Amino acid sequence: MGVVFAVLSSSSSSFSVSSLLWHRRSRGKIALFESFLSCHVCSETFRDPVSLSCGHSFCSSCLQKFWEQAENKNCPICKRKSSKDDPGITFTLKELADSFAGRQKTGSFEAEKVEKKVEVVCSKHPEEARLFCKDDDRFVCPVCEFSLHQNHKVVPIEQAVSDLKDQLKSDLKSLQAKREKYKQSLAFLKL
Repeated sequence: MGVVFAVLSSSSSSFSVSSLLWHRRSRGKIALFESFLSCHVCSETFRDPVSLSCGHSFCSSCLQKFWEQAENKNCPICKRKSSKDDPGITFTLKELADSFAGRQKTGSFEAEKVEKKVEVVCSKHPEEARLFCKDDDRFVCPVCEFSLHQNHKVVPIEQAVSDLKDQLKSDLKSLQAKREKYKQSLAFLKL
């Protein structure tokens, strides 16, 4: 297991959970990623995305089906003729989409994936920051907690991570419900 060290600063540019993970305040960012990583044909997160010369991207299978039905090689969005008859998969976009959708890659290197433990170390004291101050939204070491965060809501990092995971799961369910409503509305409009 690898260990990654980070230094906890007491300045205003402090290390915070929101700088490590998406926080519930980042719902707008999630929606932006979702729109950027969605196929305009099927409205799903990209699977094997391809990019046309005009810059628009689609799932490879969606684009092929669209072209078969349209009997031409025009972009489904801007209608420009594609200079690529068989566009190759855009791997950077695929990795982003797979990561966003939480899909597991099936490459052999995935079996060798090593879990890393993040160890946050205080810059004022040679102490591991094992606590999280919810009032200041930052990691704290026991010494700082005693001296600077006495009247704050301070919890173990594990609890803060668990709370954040629960919030993210709740936010994800909400986004999935909205996405489903959007897809139903879109299907209704196509009728």
